Amino acid sequence: MNNTTVFELLCTFITISLLSWYLYYGYCFNYWKKKGVPTTPPKFPAGNILKPVLGKENLFVTVEDYYREFKREGHKHAGLYFFNGPVYLPIDPEIVKSILTTDFDHFVDRGVFYDEQNFPLSTHLFSMRGTEWKSLRMKLSPTFTSGKLKTMYEIFIKMTENFINVVKPKAETGEEINIKYTSANFTSDIIFNAAFGMEGHTLENPDNELSKVVLNVFNPSNWLFFKSILIEGLQNPGSLLRVVLSNKSMEKFFMDLVRTTVTHRDENKIVRKDFLSLLLEIRDKEGLSFNEIAAQSFLFFLAGAETSSQTISYCIHQLAYHQDLQDKLRKEILDNLGTDFTKYTYDDIFKLPYLDKVFNETLRLYPVLGFLNRICVKPYKVPGTNVVIDKGTPVLISLLGLQRDPEYFPEPLKFDPERFSEGLEQVPFTFLPFGDGPRFCIGMRYGKLQTKLGIAALISQFRFLPSPKTPKFVEYDRPSKSLAMVPAKGIIVKVEKL
Repeated sequence: MNNTTVFELLCTFITISLLSWYLYYGYCFNYWKKKGVPTTPPKFPAGNILKPVLGKENLFVTVEDYYREFKREGHKHAGLYFFNGPVYLPIDPEIVKSILTTDFDHFVDRGVFYDEQNFPLSTHLFSMRGTEWKSLRMKLSPTFTSGKLKTMYEIFIKMTENFINVVKPKAETGEEINIKYTSANFTSDIIFNAAFGMEGHTLENPDNELSKVVLNVFNPSNWLFFKSILIEGLQNPGSLLRVVLSNKSMEKFFMDLVRTTVTHRDENKIVRKDFLSLLLEIRDKEGLSFNEIAAQSFLFFLAGAETSSQTISYCIHQLAYHQDLQDKLRKEILDNLGTDFTKYTYDDIFKLPYLDKVFNETLRLYPVLGFLNRICVKPYKVPGTNVVIDKGTPVLISLLGLQRDPEYFPEPLKFDPERFSEGLEQVPFTFLPFGDGPRFCIGMRYGKLQTKLGIAALISQFRFLPSPKTPKFVEYDRPSKSLAMVPAKGIIVKVEKL
């Protein structure tokens, strides 16, 4: 067989393979049409997510745009394609309610990447499924009560003091500050202390080794991102979590850190007022494996650091552009709590109604997660329709879509804390920053505490203003490397001492 013949056979094989692939995708792209679910024409091979795949748009924004498109057309739900995989998109809040609460048994799992054998840090509450999730949730629920958080409150105050001390020199000279990066160090230091019993010092030394670990966790390399997509695909958006877990040096760091700390505490009978001691208490009373302890500690870091730092920075960004609202919030804080933030108590932080409004409005406009994801675990007939969602179908609930829907929140891009005034009713299941139903965020109290404390301390000491580097609207990370809505370049504001 000569070289020409081999080349011709190879070309024929490639052509037939590509044609077969194209025809198979064409078959897959009829899925929602056959079910009678509204959809929009997909494009080979990315389906309806070509822009995010090419890095031209954030995935959360793409899903929000589809929500708005189908809502304008009067549809109560829709179907999308992530590559050739069908994804169900509820529009009507009543369907959202059914998925999250009424018919929860059909959507127990989040569909987030989970592989205990090869990725031990994936065995955390956010990823676990079915009865394993239910059992672990029952064990962990007591660790996030108000009583338990109050025992750790001293840690929060100490780290808040460090936070203010780092910002103060810049405020005295009226400099700019990247509040996103500084807030990330603040929340990371709290968690290193509360979860691992160690001093992170990332606030004082933003270039130290722990700071680099934090950066690598929340800003994985493009290689890890594309490698994870090639292995997992994007048919299920929850697979994005593999991007974070694929960093083996990061995995080794956290596993070694937890192992060393647990061994030291066990051998020396040390009990601290922190999250890790609570996990060890559960281990001794109810049973937790080492991998489960390490994974929950990692989740505590993953969920607690980035989510709260995002909310703090988005809030400061909005208050910088709305000086009247900033003044109103500052007056409430100073009138009720005074200027010495180290004296603010746990209960004080939750007794400020305007701070609560500002906090909620920030999360409405900038939810930590752009969508909630679930997996249908058994066939489900959508209420009021003849449509049956098949087992294994991913479900996306667009928080950006619901929380920026002008029907539920007039002038949705306007920052208006008064939307959350007492007596103003909201359409149920249109404001879901912590989710809802049995799988709502277990760390909600923790997140509210460190975020509100951070905001209250900052506003009591400083004035924040826009700088030439402060965009009116924050651009999100592209491509979407995580399940969080990360600002692409941080958030830079000008800070002044009061």
